[in-house]
Amino acid sequence: QSYGSKVVAQVGSVKEGIEALDAGVDCIVAQGSEAGGHGLRRELGNGTLSLTKDLVKISQQRKRKVPVLAAGGIVDGKGLVAALSLGAHGAVLGTRLWASVEAIGPKTYKNALVKAQSCDDVIRTQVFDMISNSFRSTKWPVPYDSSGVLKNDTTKDWDDRLHELKEELDHPSNGRGVAKEFQNAEEGHRTITACVYAGQGVGDIDAIEPAYDIVKRVEKEASESLRYLQEVFMPLED
Repeated sequence: QSYGSKVVAQVGSVKEGIEALDAGVDCIVAQGSEAGGHGLRRELGNGTLSLTKDLVKISQQRKRKVPVLAAGGIVDGKGLVAALSLGAHGAVLGTRLWASVEAIGPKTYKNALVKAQSCDDVIRTQVFDMISNSFRSTKWPVPYDSSGVLKNDTTKDWDDRLHELKEELDHPSNGRGVAKEFQNAEEGHRTITACVYAGQGVGDIDAIEPAYDIVKRVEKEASESLRYLQEVFMPLED
């Protein structure tokens, strides 16, 4: 900030949000547990709507009112309107823009986002971070060693067996081990075993499109949702 930059903090709990506000950040991203990618472990995080509402309220009660953006499961105009109705100043569409032409990443991963049917295909898990932390020099620290991802064979095999996974990573029972198999899957972009980040709104993503088109459609959908709400709440004539 001393150089004129704005500081944006992404938080997954009210406690973290208060700490960020106390530190003087310029904007808060309220990342719900529905979000894709890294965030608080699922037993520690909060839902997008509840977290956003609470942080908006806390921010508005302060002398210096900091804007709050909602993140997690928002991929369209309806989600944007939901966030705005809570007092948020906007929304972060991580997974939706990850499935864009401009986003850097394997095409097979993006296609997997399109193929996903619903929020049932997503899980927040420590599995991939446990595996990655076993061989990478830069490790994701506790309690952020958790990611929203598409379910696949790896999460099916290990999500409810984390203690066994740790043992396997510390003492591989076969020649290659889980870590090596995961590295090979990542190099080959094999979505059935590799890590594909995704939030719970992924089921509403139907195509890989230019970011401009995505944003324009979100704007159009939000306007349509607002018009619908105006009709719903229009007072009845006597």
